[in-house]
Amino acid sequence: MTPPLRIVIADDEQDIRHGLHRLLAKLAYEVVGEASNGHELLSCCRETTPDVVITDIRMPIMSGIEAANELSKTHSIPIIVVSAHERPQTQTECISDFLLKPVSLTSLQAAIIRACPQA
Repeated sequence: MTPPLRIVIADDEQDIRHGLHRLLAKLAYEVVGEASNGHELLSCCRETTPDVVITDIRMPIMSGIEAANELSKTHSIPIIVVSAHERPQTQTECISDFLLKPVSLTSLQAAIIRACPQA
C-alpha cells in the first residue's frame, strides 16, 4: 500500500488551517505541518519535506507567493494556492494550482491529483 501524501498547510487564519486539515483527513492525506506565515512555511518544509504544500497568498511576514518562489529554488514541491482573493496577476511558474476560498472537498482533491498525479 502506498503511504499517504504528506502535506503542509500555510494560512494566517487558524480556522482555515483547521478546516483544511479536516478536509485532508477525510481524503486520507497526512498533514505533517502547519504554518501561519511564509517564513514558518519555509522552515516547516525544510523540517518535514512534504509532497505537497497548500498555502494562502496574503500572510504576514512573508506572503505565500514569496515563500513559493523561495521553495522553488531548492525543492520541487507542488504548491497549491488557496485564497479568498482572485488569482494574482503575476502567475509564477512554481504554483501548481489555484483555488478560491471556501474550498470544497472535491475541488481540493482534484487540485491535489493535478499537482501530484500519484495521489
